[in-house]
Amino acid sequence: MKELYRASGGPWGGTLVNDNFIAWLSKMFGNDVMKKMKKEVLSDYFDLLREFEMSKRKELSDSKTLINFRMSVSLCDIHKESNNENIIKKIERLNMTNDVSFTRDKLRLCPAIVRSWFQYSVDKTIGHITAILAEPAMKDINAILLVGGFAECKLVQEAVTKAAGTRTVVIPEDAGLAVLKGAVRLGHQPRLISSRCVKYTYGFSGSVHFNADKHPLENMFIDEYGDERISKCFVKVVEIGASVEFGKDIKAPQECILYKDHSIWPIYASTQRDPEYTTDQSCTYVGKLRVGKAPGETKGDNLVQFYFAFGDTELKVSMKILKTGEVLSSVFDCL
Repeated sequence: MKELYRASGGPWGGTLVNDNFIAWLSKMFGNDVMKKMKKEVLSDYFDLLREFEMSKRKELSDSKTLINFRMSVSLCDIHKESNNENIIKKIERLNMTNDVSFTRDKLRLCPAIVRSWFQYSVDKTIGHITAILAEPAMKDINAILLVGGFAECKLVQEAVTKAAGTRTVVIPEDAGLAVLKGAVRLGHQPRLISSRCVKYTYGFSGSVHFNADKHPLENMFIDEYGDERISKCFVKVVEIGASVEFGKDIKAPQECILYKDHSIWPIYASTQRDPEYTTDQSCTYVGKLRVGKAPGETKGDNLVQFYFAFGDTELKVSMKILKTGEVLSSVFDCL
């Protein structure tokens, strides 16, 4: 298999819906009550989240009757102790009796409240999928596979099916386990995916020749070979979205020079296609390659070539000293 588009997305999944659920409970019962429950009866708090995780898979879109959620009795008890008010009385005081009811350990809500917890997450997910499918590289895509726990939510399934148009939407059995099973299979057969699309622009921190038309004079320095240079430049090796074959070395576009006082080369990733400096806001430090000091005295003795290898769950970087042929390498965990 080949990856046609880089992995992308945002924090719009099931965890966001859980956060909206807890935020609604905090509004109903009070922030102090929820904090106290989390502190004093943590097991009940986790049971609350687990119960909601299962409830998210219910048929919610067409439901017109109140939807049941099982609550912990301790939540009502803490609310009564903290506010000296029964939760049922509070619901009546807020004029929400038509939308919310509480009976023992059962919380019953109107579908509109429940759907509101999902709305932002679903809208952002659908908008992102639609934007990706509009890319030229996606023109031949005729099927969408939904995996992960959130894929078992009926609201998500219906929204994706509607946005997919004529494309086929496939939802495997136990969609929540599909990612785990795929990770295990890829661990045993790493070459199942022959090429991937790079998620970030990768490169290293190096120096380039000073250009008076491009670089600020105050950042210029004279290196030990007498050349005018600019430091902390982002030397790009591969840019975001590029297709790379499994395990194949990608050669840096320019040779570099080792210095006698320079034994470490920092490796960076960027969310931009052409970052100029490693100090740019888009750049993230990935790791460092320890190369030791320059082996020779002249510039020609100390010329090196960098190579990056992608396609696995790790980024591999190596450096070859051109005169001696010695190769130094390191692996950076990108999970």
